[in-house]
Amino acid sequence: AGNVAIALRSGALPAPVVVLEKRSVGPSLGADSIKASLMALLFGFGLVICFMVVYYGISGVIASIAVVSNIFIILAVMSAFGATLTLPGMAGLVLTVGIAVDSNIIILERVRELLRADAGVRKALAEGYGKAMRAILDSNVTQVLACTILYAYGTGAIKGFAITLSIGILASMITAILGTYGIYLASLSKIEKSKRYGLWFGLDTRK
Repeated sequence: AGNVAIALRSGALPAPVVVLEKRSVGPSLGADSIKASLMALLFGFGLVICFMVVYYGISGVIASIAVVSNIFIILAVMSAFGATLTLPGMAGLVLTVGIAVDSNIIILERVRELLRADAGVRKALAEGYGKAMRAILDSNVTQVLACTILYAYGTGAIKGFAITLSIGILASMITAILGTYGIYLASLSKIEKSKRYGLWFGLDTRK
């Protein structure tokens, strides 16, 4: 305390200090910020679900299930390690929703390309996931490396963002690749029997 007082006096100017305004910030500011973040997450997630269902049909519903599962995995992992979800962490959670949807879109577009080429649905799913795997893996590895740098050189708030985003990226790979593919395999007989690709993939390939 003495050193601080000396430092302050050594840089003092011969001018009086006058209090012009005084404000108190209550705890409601943090609560309002958390509420706004939750609203942004719910609003963004709602828009994503609407787009996916309208554009991709039943596949959009499956992708939405994967995104919801992704969020639960993030929260479960953070809870298991006793981590606190801060405001930067909320930002990472919102960004994770977009990343998870992006992975599903890459896969679905690959599948639709193969269906347009008159490939069977079984072949389209197998090759579509195989071709999309490389692009998804490259993108996610790059993002995890960026999060590692943020965690290594960032402050506490930045570290919270990096941790949440890293968990979300890893979880999105599990839900988008393994989770959705398992659902398609379980529904494969129904898809082949109905041949309603417009309903299942938002694409009508019937001649």
